[in-house]
Amino acid sequence: MAGQALPFAALIGTLLSLGALSRHQEITAMRAGGLSLYDIVLPVFIGGFLISVFGFLNNEVIMPKYAARAAFIRNVEVQKKQQRAVFQTRKLWLRGPDHSIANIDLITPDRLEMIWVNIYKLNPDFSVRERITANRLVWDKEVWRLKGGRKFAPSGDAILLGPADGEIYNVVEKPADMGMIAKNAEEMNFAELWEYVHRLKSSGYKAVRYEVDLHGKISYPLASLLMVMIAAPFSLQRVRSGGTARGIALALLIAAVYWALMSFGRAMGLSGAIRPVQAAWFANGIFAFLAGIALFRMQRSM
Repeated sequence: MAGQALPFAALIGTLLSLGALSRHQEITAMRAGGLSLYDIVLPVFIGGFLISVFGFLNNEVIMPKYAARAAFIRNVEVQKKQQRAVFQTRKLWLRGPDHSIANIDLITPDRLEMIWVNIYKLNPDFSVRERITANRLVWDKEVWRLKGGRKFAPSGDAILLGPADGEIYNVVEKPADMGMIAKNAEEMNFAELWEYVHRLKSSGYKAVRYEVDLHGKISYPLASLLMVMIAAPFSLQRVRSGGTARGIALALLIAAVYWALMSFGRAMGLSGAIRPVQAAWFANGIFAFLAGIALFRMQRSM
């Protein structure tokens, strides 16, 4: 995705542009004109900051829309699955079997449970012949089974109340089909993901993976600025040979280290070894420390 490539594009751009200035002695000329090293790299840092802002806006505005569109094309137009879900602000409505409509408040991350379910079974004239409420709809081996359910059936001027606990209601064929209904983290902006995490935790479910993704929506765009900050000192070294090739090789090395640290931090967070916020900021914290050291040494050595 373009958003994932932004930090590495900023890294390569910084290494090649400042490296070219350094090789052609233009950095020396600018310093002879009275500019300090920080005056020289400040516009590059501003550019890195703007790329980070664009990356955040991309995650908030562009990516959720087009990720949802891509999921629709994959599921409906390519795999020919039926689109049966309608999203509202907090819940979704889903067409079910036997002329029914299900109103679902929340879907767990493992796609094996639906929380606070209301089912409306309709007559041909769209009047309600039966309503079922359930605390949960759980995947039980090969079927979806209601837990904590009750049913309400109109009978003349009265409403008949009966148990519905354990009844089967196959709103979808299997949990794999929930990809058509439940949004992934990349399909939600920060506010939507924040609300989803809050509702999961309020319902007693762990939301570690989504918490890591939530903090990652801020930490990952900031990587563009960190890449620029850590690349600038390397670029300003006087290089007599291997200009472009050296810059690309160095960019690949730095990118590989960052990706390894990010993957390690995420794995530690998902396993519960560290908190989700620490997992999301693990790579950025190390790179910020290294960038600070590199900038300090740059000022002292040049």
